[in-house]
Amino acid sequence: MARRLVRDGHEAVLVTHARFIGEVSDGVVEVPVHSDPDELLQGPAAQALRRGDLRGLNRSRDLFAAFLEACAAPATAVLPGADVLVASTFAMAAADEALRRSVPVVRAHLWPEGSGATGTLPLLPYSWVLPGAGRRVGRRAQSFIEPLLAGMDGWWERGRLHVVPRRRVGFTTNTAGTMLAVSPTVVAWQGSDAAVTGWWVDADRRTVTAPVAATMADGHDWLYVGFGSMPQASQERLAEMVDWVCSRLGVKAVLQIPGARLSSSESVMLIGHEPHQDLFPRVRAAVHHGGSGTTAAVVRAGVPSVVVPHVADQFYWGHRLHVLGAAPRPLPRPVLTRLSLLRALQQALTSQMATCAGRLGAQVRDEDGTGAAVSFVERAVRG
Repeated sequence: MARRLVRDGHEAVLVTHARFIGEVSDGVVEVPVHSDPDELLQGPAAQALRRGDLRGLNRSRDLFAAFLEACAAPATAVLPGADVLVASTFAMAAADEALRRSVPVVRAHLWPEGSGATGTLPLLPYSWVLPGAGRRVGRRAQSFIEPLLAGMDGWWERGRLHVVPRRRVGFTTNTAGTMLAVSPTVVAWQGSDAAVTGWWVDADRRTVTAPVAATMADGHDWLYVGFGSMPQASQERLAEMVDWVCSRLGVKAVLQIPGARLSSSESVMLIGHEPHQDLFPRVRAAVHHGGSGTTAAVVRAGVPSVVVPHVADQFYWGHRLHVLGAAPRPLPRPVLTRLSLLRALQQALTSQMATCAGRLGAQVRDEDGTGAAVSFVERAVRG
């Protein structure tokens, strides 16, 4: 989106994690945030969340608060002279600093996050099956917890514990509107408090590396397997599982585990970082964790998915792709086995599912998410 703003004649400053600096350019000023999302996802806070360990979450809450607070200083440094701040779901500290300086705040989410009392709660797995009353309770609970995530102070007074958030800003706090950077074709959005722009996808001219392209051009059907930043208990067991499934299906697979010290087999090729936009159209199906960005790339490629959600909104995306006929039922990571993966892929490789995924991809590729987002921000600034 930052690139699109610049192309459309605006000035854009992108405050993002240091590991992403240098990936945007094209006239966009980049300011690093010294926090690492991969480190957080592999640390004790994320481990406790995946286990549903409330005590573990409580013990590690300061780690998550520090991660959220890391964007405050870099964002504050660039706010003078800004016409608007576009803040993501967890950029609560940046949004708070903008509000203190009377800079308009637009919130942007990579999942259908809204403030409606009975709307879907994508960060709460299976919330969409709850009745309206259940979702209202969930919304109230989440709204209470959100400001506390960025840090809190507490004390006992007259036998009662008092808890005060350091930042009185939640996921949806804004003064100039909310954008959902997701496909209106894929989500089931019924709210009126946000604009569904489409996924923010820019033209990516990068291609897969020559060795990967040459190997995948051997005439075999290929699958993709990769779980992004989600840590795996044993990379070796995962590779063995994929190899076993490939031997039963008579296909080959690329297994994306960046940094893995494993050897490829006859059926499984280990790969590092490769551009998904060019990789996914080369496969018949993709097994992935259901992150918003990966889901967008798979859907746009028009290939079926097998979604293996690990945490948070990944369950939502697996559910939506299944409802739309582009994926079998999601396989949560704890129930992923050789047999369950084999059965899911047997469904994903049917002609019916391939047709559904291809049709969905054609629809989504026509959406101009960044164009809609820029128009929304322009209207927000004009008031």
